[in-house]
Formats: sequence, C-alpha cells, structure tokens
Amino acid sequence: MNDRDEIDQRTGAVHRRDLAHVLRLVIVAAIVAVLVAVAMDNRDDVRVGYVVDEANAPVWIVVVAAAIGGLVVGWLLRRRGH
Repeated sequence: MNDRDEIDQRTGAVHRRDLAHVLRLVIVAAIVAVLVAVAMDNRDDVRVGYVVDEANAPVWIVVVAAAIGGLVVGWLLRRRGH
C-alpha cells in the first residue's frame, strides 16, 4: 500500500467516485420527489386516445407512464452501441 492510500484510509477521505455516487442518489431522489409532487397535484382524470379507442385516466398515471417510457427509450439508445 502506498503512503497516499494509507493516509486516505486513516483520514476517511471522500473520493470523487463516492461523491459522484452521493450526488447521483440526491438527483434521483429529487426527480422522484418532483414526480410525486406532480402526481399529488394532478389527480383529475384526462382523456387518453389510442389508435382504436380512448379511455379516461388520472393525469399522474399519464405523467408516470411518459416518464417510464422516456427512461426505456433512453436506456435503449444507450445500449444501442454495445
């Protein structure tokens, strides 16, 4: 073990990857909090049209479905190069 690793270990230094992990968790928590706030504020029904039919659904379900769809599309685009 080199001297720098020993110093970091004894002082409990925060590494950049640890800080990045915490920052990522804070951002995810903020996004979830915003989605919950939007869902609580939009409980009215809205008409959702499909190709062959239409239905009524609470706005928050439409917003959450759109968010999940965006996550799936983003994940698929990110995985495309592999």
